[in-house]
Parts: sequence; structure tokens; C-alpha cells
Amino acid sequence: MIWVKLTFGGMGRRFVEAIAAIMILAATSATVAASLMVVEGARNALNRAIRQDRPDIIHVKSRFNRALFETPRSGNLPPLTIPVYEPLIDPADLEHAAGNNRVIRRQSLFRNVVSGDSFLNIYVFGIDPDLEREVSSFVLARGRFLRKDDRAVAVLDQASARALGVDIGGAFPIRKADGGDLELTVIGILDKLELRGAPPRSAEAPSLNPEATDVSSGAFVDIQTSEDIFGRPTLTDALVVARSMSAVPSLVAKLQEAFRLEPGVFVTERYSQYERKVRDFVLTLAVFTALSVATVLLAGTFAANLLHDIYVDRRRQYATLMALGCSPAMSIAPAVVFGLVLGAAGSAIGAFVAVLFVPRSFAIPSLMADLGTTQPALDLMVAGSIVAIGIVAVIVGLAPTGLRLLRQALATSLSEGRS
Repeated sequence: MIWVKLTFGGMGRRFVEAIAAIMILAATSATVAASLMVVEGARNALNRAIRQDRPDIIHVKSRFNRALFETPRSGNLPPLTIPVYEPLIDPADLEHAAGNNRVIRRQSLFRNVVSGDSFLNIYVFGIDPDLEREVSSFVLARGRFLRKDDRAVAVLDQASARALGVDIGGAFPIRKADGGDLELTVIGILDKLELRGAPPRSAEAPSLNPEATDVSSGAFVDIQTSEDIFGRPTLTDALVVARSMSAVPSLVAKLQEAFRLEPGVFVTERYSQYERKVRDFVLTLAVFTALSVATVLLAGTFAANLLHDIYVDRRRQYATLMALGCSPAMSIAPAVVFGLVLGAAGSAIGAFVAVLFVPRSFAIPSLMADLGTTQPALDLMVAGSIVAIGIVAVIVGLAPTGLRLLRQALATSLSEGRS
């Protein structure tokens, strides 16, 4: 009973300071939580933009084949397969210029079949299945996707499959460069696809997304199969994936130097646009981070001083417990528990206020709008920061009192506060 009286006796005199400490910790936690939630949400938006824009990818393509604008729509003409881009890219030159960066080869072709008053166009893409799936998205409805050892097989999207009247196990012909036909067996049907660096839609063809300006459908074959169709290994376009985003400018320069004598080859990258787009965004993140740090230093110090005043007023009680035989840890334990309760209460209130009033989503001003909306996120990092604020405030407030009790004679501690 005497331990309880010594521990909690006279606490009412410091009740107002305790309430003030809780309010300050709550305000500090709310400000820091709101700022960090915005920072985390903005980082998520930045990572999402990196996944969508892929600034580490460089697109190498030849000039567009104008023959696509002139494909016949009626008549009695033999089937035709033409390249979407003019085949000007030598794969050996491209590999040499790319060095140890990944090269994703493509042969983008266009199949035109005219019969009487009707016609049927589909795009045919020769790809490296394993590498292409790293940069493009393919969602299978049924069947399977291509493998590197596949020959004379194709994967179609649903719109193209309906137009051709084929399903898994069926086949359709495609005219080769030598005038013969190659039968392609369908092994998979795609429900959705997003081809990275897809060519623009310049001719009418079945499409999963009729409103899209780029090609969103077609037949996909292995690059060796497309070489058999096209009759040559020359590429129409390719993607080069840089080992790091910072290496993109130098890699672009190497690729441009490699094809400087071929005016029909173009090297495009999104890294420069990406850098301009996120520059203001990074500065905005720095502002929110600085706001959090300043709030912690100013308000956190004030809360720690209030706790320090409470502990100073109770040094005699703690010294009395030590004089009665309690260990130093047992004597100071009530102070630690009391401080942690105050810190936990302030942190919990602050976190609740932050979650309640921070908007669910918003666009950071300036160029950030190009990266989409920011959705503030309360994750483990934010929660840990809020808890750490309360714990640090308690440690800073209690440290002088604890050190003085451990280093100072009991008689001196017991005599403090007497006139």
C-alpha cells in the first residue's frame, strides 16, 4: 500500500501538465503522421509511374511503312504480309551497341487478306516470349503462351480469333516472303494485352480496345517463326532495357551513334520526360519531410520538457522508494509506465486525427498531376514513426531524473524541495 501511495500520491498537481503533454504529442503525431502518409502515398505514386512509364526502356524503331495506309480493302488479290516498320535494324549492330543491356527483339508485321468486297487485317508480332513478358502484359483466357522452342504456332487475342474464326487447336495461313503459306496453329487465346511500345493503328483491324490509338490486338509468334515468314532476321523495332535509369542517356548516345548512317532508324526514350515530370514532385516530398522533422524537433522538445517537469516534481517519491529497499529499476518503473501511457495516448489520438482528416486521394500541385493521384498511406513505417515520437519524448523527459537518482546520494534526493 505504501508503494502505491508513494507512486501515485500528489499526481493531481501535475494533471494539467500531463494533459498538455498528451495534447502536444497528439498534435505532433497528427502532423508527422499526415506528412509521412503523404510522403508514402507519393512514393507509391512514383513507383507506379516507374512501372507504367518504364523510363529505363529505350525504343529503337525504323520509319513507319507507308504501305500500310494503302492496303487494299476489296478485289481479288493474293494475301499480303508487310512490315509495320521498314526492316532497317541489323540485330548484330543493335546487340553490339547495347552492350550488356537487355535487347528485346521484334518483327512487327501486318497480314492483309482481301476477298471480293471484304478484307481481314491482323497484326503479327514476332517476339522473344520470355523477354517480352518482362515489359509487356499478356493475360491468357485459355491455352498457354509461347515458349522459345515453339515453331509455327501463334497466340491470338479474342478479337482476332473471332475475326479469323479459329480457336485453340485451329490454324490459319499467313503468306511468307517467298510466296508460300505457313500454317500457324493457335495454342492460346488472350483476354487482355498491353504491348509496350505498340505501333500506331494505321489500318482497320480487330481490336480489344477500339478506342485505342495504338495496336491492342494481333497474333504473337516466336521470333524464329517470324523470321521464317519474313525471310530475314532484320528487325523492324526493338526495346533496349538499361541496367539502371541513370545509364539511359549514355546508352541512347551509343545507339544513336551506331545508327547514325541510317536516317530511317529512330531512338526514343522516356527518361528525359520522366525526369522533368518528377523533379517538382521530389522537391514536394522534401518539403513534407522537412515539415515532419521540424515538427518533431520543436513540438517534441516541448512535450519532453513538460514530462521532465512532471518527473522533477516526483524525485522525492522515487528516492523514498529506493530508500525503502526497492531496486532502482522498480523505483523508476512507475515513471516509465506513466510516460509510456501518456506517449501512447498522444500518439493514438494523433494517428486517429491524421487518418480522419487526411484526404483519401489528391493530386500534388505542378507536374505531379502527370503521375496520377496521390493516395496517402498509413503503413508500418508511418505507424512506427508515430510510436517512436512518444517513446523518444518519454526517454528525453525521464533521462535527467533517472540519471540524477542513480548518481546522487539518497539524502540529497530526499532533501530536494524542502525550504
